[in-house]
Amino acid sequence: MKTAIRFNWLSAAALLLALPTGYFILINLLNEIGIAGPYNASQPLLENLGIRQSLGWNINLLIAFGPVIALTISLSQVLKIRFHFSKEQIDFSAQLQLKWFPLLVAALSAGLLAILFIYLFAENCNC
Repeated sequence: MKTAIRFNWLSAAALLLALPTGYFILINLLNEIGIAGPYNASQPLLENLGIRQSLGWNINLLIAFGPVIALTISLSQVLKIRFHFSKEQIDFSAQLQLKWFPLLVAALSAGLLAILFIYLFAENCNC
């Protein structure tokens, strides 16, 4: 008896959009705690891809907006929103489907976005 395994290509694409941000955060955290090997190995590649340039069509765009696009793709697969308007009321319902892989990708993307926002505010804080 064969078991049908369904592979979700949209979730895989969303994961591929979020992974460069996770890798960039990981190598920078490791560099800050004294493990500079992954950072030093990735530095020439990242500089060739445009990490030192301003935000444009380079790796900075993928690091900044990859998790946003991944979160949007993942949530569009699991979140169903319905509106119904009548003269007396407006009905709104939201359903969350339990598809584990898109939910995990959405959680990873949201976590990466939270880390980026915390870093943004902590670096620019005048405290």
